[in-house]
Amino acid sequence: MSQLRNNISNFGPSIAVLVATLVARKARLVHGAIATLPSLNMPAKFATTSGRPWLIPLFDLPLWARWASVLPALMATVLLYLDQNITVRLVNNPQYQMKKGRRPGNMIDGMHADMLVISVLTFIQSLIGIPWLVAATVRSISHVRALTVFGKNGDRVGTIEQRVTGFGIHFLIGSCIIFSKPRDILRQVPLPVLMGLFAYLGISALPGNQMFERVKELFMDTSEITDTAWASVPRKIVNGFTLLQVACLVAMLYVKESPIGVLFPIIIALLAPIRFGLEKFGIIEKKYMDILDADE
Repeated sequence: MSQLRNNISNFGPSIAVLVATLVARKARLVHGAIATLPSLNMPAKFATTSGRPWLIPLFDLPLWARWASVLPALMATVLLYLDQNITVRLVNNPQYQMKKGRRPGNMIDGMHADMLVISVLTFIQSLIGIPWLVAATVRSISHVRALTVFGKNGDRVGTIEQRVTGFGIHFLIGSCIIFSKPRDILRQVPLPVLMGLFAYLGISALPGNQMFERVKELFMDTSEITDTAWASVPRKIVNGFTLLQVACLVAMLYVKESPIGVLFPIIIALLAPIRFGLEKFGIIEKKYMDILDADE
């Protein structure tokens, strides 16, 4: 029975979207336009927005523009690479007890294979001029949690490692882009329902995240903080490192929403030098940094 509840709970967000959409539709039928909620605005057909040819005429650009594109291309590369690796680190957290992606010397294993596929797809998408594929962090974490196997005591005992569900998810996403019928269905989903879904997925992915757990500890009595991977690190160092992470997060959000939002990848790229600088200049000892920077 508990296994059945776990299986049903995996479809909780989908059930919630369906029920909320039906309620919104019922309200619109009963109360008319006054109860109409905004919905997804999707194109009627699969085509380029401006009607341009699918293949980008790169050689029509002046020579100076081709060279000038090196800098934004470098920033985009940093963003895509770090975004992919951050998501991979979270998904392959040791708490999920996965084996694929951790086999030494295997170049076609999970992480290497994913990066290769994304590199090839980014090249093709750039030639066609369609949005790049980026790591869906929140959805990826929700996916691996849905595949987690729990024991009788509620402890994680492993993860069902396969690519069938991942392929199925992206096949459905592609169907919504290419085919008209899936697009017609998505147009019926109110935007508030989708925003609620995204908020739920984001919030539900926070528990277990080291930074989130340490932020909570800022408001806790120190006597209650014992069973953590960083319990051996002095509280002053833990709090300082956490506050620095929060400051970096605020800075990234500020830059992202500012007129210079295009420089957002640079802020992400600076995180690595900041981390090594803390250790290099003795602000945080290496033994403590290794604990704070560990996977678990």
